[in-house]
Amino acid sequence: MSLNDAANEYKNKLYLELSKIGKGVSSDKRLEILDLLSQSPKSVDLLARQSGMSVANTSRHLKILRESHLVSCSKKGNFVVYSLASKEVEQLFYLLRDVGEQQLSAMRIIQQNLDAEESVRTLDLSTATKLLERNDVELLDVRPVEEFSAGHIPGAINIPMDQLFERVDSLDTNKDIIVYCRGHLCALTNQATKMLNENGHNAYSLNESYFDWRQFMGQQA
Repeated sequence: MSLNDAANEYKNKLYLELSKIGKGVSSDKRLEILDLLSQSPKSVDLLARQSGMSVANTSRHLKILRESHLVSCSKKGNFVVYSLASKEVEQLFYLLRDVGEQQLSAMRIIQQNLDAEESVRTLDLSTATKLLERNDVELLDVRPVEEFSAGHIPGAINIPMDQLFERVDSLDTNKDIIVYCRGHLCALTNQATKMLNENGHNAYSLNESYFDWRQFMGQQA
């Protein structure tokens, strides 16, 4: 084998391995699974419920994600729990999201249309962190309990979206409320904000994730 042949074989093998990552992220539903796992580890059943897929379809997508080395799993009692394989995978997912928002005009239009449709006031992270220095501002995380427990913005309180309507009266109407959920790809932040405003609160939508907050705070340090 010549030196050029050896170099080409080396290169081709590496690109073939790297292409497995591309296969892992080449499905909208697998991207959704990565987003859900970036919030917290989850069982197949929970991933199926939260993504709206059958357990069988969810398992097929997880198999591809495992073959791509993007997720890992472990046994927890009677359940198999899946998680992102590394922090780098989490960063990869959010980088893909950011590139999509920058390069794909359709993504921006969909997001802008949602803001206009819900008619809510939105905040960026810089404005939100300044408001949170006040004593009359509450930060509300509307993600499920297991995601909040896995990590949340300091000072936030947790009322999952499916409990918010019945617990809305527990929130102080004298305090402004900043709402956040899973970030740019989640519509629940705007929906929760609209519902709070319709029930006598002064709420703002922070359409950013816990990951986005960590990145923002790291840049401020």
